[in-house]
Amino acid sequence: MKKALIFILFILCLIVLLPSPVAARAGGSSGGSGGSGGSGGGSSPTSAYVGGRSRDYYYDDAGYRHYYKSPMRRLFDSIVTLLFVFVSLGIMIWRKVRDWLIGRRKRALADTMLLDAETATRFENAFYQIETAWPSNDLSDVADLMTPYFQHQQQHILNRYQRHHKHNQLESIAIVSTELLLPEKPNRQDILVTAQMRDYFTDERQTATVNDQRREAAYIERFSEI
Repeated sequence: MKKALIFILFILCLIVLLPSPVAARAGGSSGGSGGSGGSGGGSSPTSAYVGGRSRDYYYDDAGYRHYYKSPMRRLFDSIVTLLFVFVSLGIMIWRKVRDWLIGRRKRALADTMLLDAETATRFENAFYQIETAWPSNDLSDVADLMTPYFQHQQQHILNRYQRHHKHNQLESIAIVSTELLLPEKPNRQDILVTAQMRDYFTDERQTATVNDQRREAAYIERFSEI
C-alpha cells in the first residue's frame, strides 16, 4: 500500500512538473521584435491579452509559442513536490524505527535470563495493578509504581482517549513469562514480559449494544514488551 502511494505521488509530480505544452506556431513576423526589418529575436518574453486575461508567453527558436506557468500553477507544483518528499521521508523514518524495534526485541530474546522469584513477584503485582487501572483513564492511584516520566508519558495517552470519550478495555490479563534483560545500564533492570489479554475500545457516546459488539469482535492475543 505504501509503495503504491509513493508511486502515485511520483507520477503526479512528473505530470505537474512537465513543461507547458506548445500552444501555437508563430506566423509571419509575430515572433520578431520589430517591423519587416526586424532581427527576429524569437526568445524574448511577450505579454498579450487572450480571452480578456493577461497571458505571458515566449517563442522558441523554431517559432513555437510557449506560455509561462501561472503563480497558482507554480504554487500547486511546489505543494505536490513537498508532499511527495514529506511522505517519502515519513515512510523511510517509520521503517527505520520499526526495524530498530524489531531488532531490539530480537536482541532482547537472545540476551535474557530468568528473574529471581522476589523480583518476578514484585513486577507481576505492579504490572497487574497498572493494567487494571488503565481502562479508567487515570493512573494517579498507581503513580507510586512508576517513575514520574513514565507516568506522564502514559497519562498523556489516556488523556487523549478521554478527550475522545474512549476507554481502552483490557480483560483476561495473564502473564505468560518474565525475563530479565542482560543489563545495558548499571542500577537499572529491564524486564521482557510476555502476556495475553483481550484489548478493545469502548465509547461513552455509543450504546451498550455497540460496545458489546466491539468486545465480542476482540480476541485474546499474546504480546511481548519491555
